[in-house]
Amino acid sequence: MTTRKHLDWAKANPAKVGDPRPCVDCGRPALLRDPDTGKPRHKTCAEKAL
Repeated sequence: MTTRKHLDWAKANPAKVGDPRPCVDCGRPALLRDPDTGKPRHKTCAEKAL
C-alpha cells in the first residue's frame, strides 16, 4: 500500500507568494516559494518529490 504525503505550507513555516518564476522541479511558472529553500516550487511538485 502506498501512502501519499501532503505538505502543509500554511502553518509553522508558511510558503511565500511572489512573481511567477520557473519551478525548480517542472520548469513551469510557480507563484509559491518553498518555505525551506525560498525557491519557486509548486506544492504538488514538492509532494511528488517526496
